[in-house]
Amino acid sequence: MKWSQLKKRIEENFAESVSGRIEVFTTAYRRQDEIARSWVVIDGKQKVSLTDVHAIWEHGAYFHELTPTDCLTHPEIDDAKRTENNLHEVGEFSSYDFKTMCFESLSISAYDCIKAKHPLLRVIGVLHRKLGVAKAKELQNDPHPMVAYFAKFRVQSELANKQRQPTRTAQLL
Repeated sequence: MKWSQLKKRIEENFAESVSGRIEVFTTAYRRQDEIARSWVVIDGKQKVSLTDVHAIWEHGAYFHELTPTDCLTHPEIDDAKRTENNLHEVGEFSSYDFKTMCFESLSISAYDCIKAKHPLLRVIGVLHRKLGVAKAKELQNDPHPMVAYFAKFRVQSELANKQRQPTRTAQLL
């Protein structure tokens, strides 16, 4: 599947409250040995950047150990070694991880995404239109800071959407 098709399908699955506010991107730098970068933009600002080069430099492998692959992987980052206020550590995830998990998310339910061990799948799951706000609220306490951040974003977006929508009584008047 081409990236443009995958991007379209992923973004179509976003909840109405976040749709149009979040975009996912990826690119390959052809003159640099096909090194790729994927990133997530919220309200026009880049929040997450996942590069292959950082994964290989920092961890010696392109793939996170939870990403299904036969290639060399690097271990998960210990919570005690995390940098405070970072959504993810430099090189923790590569563009390969991101694209693999985006593709994987299309074949499982939103509930299965949030129950997965892989943080990128949980992020995709928390943004899914079929996941209820109550489950998103639970994920605000996720041990991975990126999952917790996107869960908080989803819950806040749902509340903001709810406040903008007229009540049933107001519609009848």
